[in-house]
Amino acid sequence: MDRVIHPALQGKPVAWFSPTYKILSDTWRELRCTLEPVTRDKSEQEKRLELINGGVVELWSLDSVDSGRGRKYATVVIDEAAMTPTLEHAWQESIRPTLTDLHGSAWFLSTPKGMNHFKILFDRGQDCERDDWASWQMPTDANPFIDPEEIAAARLDMTEAAFNQEYLALFVNREGSVFRHVGEAATASRRSEPESGHDYVIGCDWGRSNDYTVFVILDSTTHTVVALDRSNRVDYMVQCGRLRALCDIWRPRLIIAEQNGIGQPVLEQLTRDGLHIEPFLTTNASKAQVIEALALAFECGDIRIPNDPVLVSELVAYQAQPLPSGLLRYGAPSGQHDDCVIALAIAWTSVAGQSRVIYPVPERDIVVSPFPIPPFWPRVYALELGRAVTAAIWGARDPNSDTVYLYDEYYSIGHQSVVDAEAIQRRGRWIRGVMDREANGRDPRDGWRLMTMYRELGLKLESGSNLIESGTLDVLQRMITGRLKVFASLENYLQEFRRYRRDERSQIVTGGDSLQNATRCLVLSGISRMRTEPVEIPEYDYGYRSRGDLDWMR
Repeated sequence: MDRVIHPALQGKPVAWFSPTYKILSDTWRELRCTLEPVTRDKSEQEKRLELINGGVVELWSLDSVDSGRGRKYATVVIDEAAMTPTLEHAWQESIRPTLTDLHGSAWFLSTPKGMNHFKILFDRGQDCERDDWASWQMPTDANPFIDPEEIAAARLDMTEAAFNQEYLALFVNREGSVFRHVGEAATASRRSEPESGHDYVIGCDWGRSNDYTVFVILDSTTHTVVALDRSNRVDYMVQCGRLRALCDIWRPRLIIAEQNGIGQPVLEQLTRDGLHIEPFLTTNASKAQVIEALALAFECGDIRIPNDPVLVSELVAYQAQPLPSGLLRYGAPSGQHDDCVIALAIAWTSVAGQSRVIYPVPERDIVVSPFPIPPFWPRVYALELGRAVTAAIWGARDPNSDTVYLYDEYYSIGHQSVVDAEAIQRRGRWIRGVMDREANGRDPRDGWRLMTMYRELGLKLESGSNLIESGTLDVLQRMITGRLKVFASLENYLQEFRRYRRDERSQIVTGGDSLQNATRCLVLSGISRMRTEPVEIPEYDYGYRSRGDLDWMR
């Protein structure tokens, strides 16, 4: 009422809208009483007050969508907006036009009530692109005059959905709601920088047309969302720059990004820029799996999120609709967004998938500080020519313990054969290399031509085997028994190691695993080809010598 009284006292016309006359009556009585000293004329039937300074206050029921049509207002208030079933039509066809002449403002007040047009209007207030809109949520405990014990008692007496709506001011989807206990999980604080010893993951959902691009930063050590970046209608080069900036701050061990649609070229550009990104292909099946895993995390209390109004409202509104096939379709209600939900679900796969890591060995058990390789230890390297990456890994074997040490790596975006060959030879022209000609589904003849090309550039390259299942088992056995160690300086290898895992079908997740493939080839085919650096033996002339010369030779 304060919002309409002040402009009315300045001589401006204002209006109040309520869903029904019954709800309107209390407001009418209080406004009439408050403004009585400055009222010149009033109409009980029309619910209209004319003030002595020319200001006008009109009250309308939204039983009719034409209420207020043709008027001019400086300010309007729509009370209990979520209870108005015709809100969308009334706002667009009647109320909004009344604000045009006077550049008026509108206030929508309500307790949430499902996923209706009031929710859509609230979301506009959270949209950074809609500067003319703003929105706020005020839970009951923000009122200093209400006893917190009464709120706690109400929680015990009410269903979770009812309490979330009536006391937490959350938009609750009572039909097909997917995520429960969102309010209880929304207790985390945002952070501006990483904590020492914590691992972080970034989940990326790329926006299309009116959708948002969202980056969720998840602390996988504490299972807490610590930051969220949300943007709309921003050039993709700018979005890539924002992701790189986030990576500079958080140093994530893993970036998981949606691959579909516009995501694919963006991922290729980021890969060329040096970011190691694991793509996530969104299908009905994969979406269901990640959403159900995230729902289980909320159900079990395994995740915490900040009380961000956009994130919370998207989670609460997210729904599952049954299909004729008996399966469920997951998504936001019509006209609303789920970008934050998808980014969070993608990030959560890194936590939910920890049980599917291929090498379940603590990093501390295999990583060692770099040291000079003794000259009598034999060495070899393995070369992996991926679709977008050229990678090589070098290994040396301690003959006393049969321990293989991965001591050097080469990682380059794209294929530049001359540059790659020179970089590999700088590690030791004498070191032999192995390569799987049929890797990545390559035709053997094509693989042979590639190997021949690199041989002509000076590499001592031989054909090797890279069997996936037996190879990963051999590598794992060496890790478990302490016979495979990795120098801590191999940053690219360790990044791949941390995210190397199987999907829900027990298939190895491909992409960003070039050094892991090379390691498998090295263990399977390279150890038997390891050699020490050749030593040049001086040539002696064993022609005729005098006795003195022969004595010297003896």
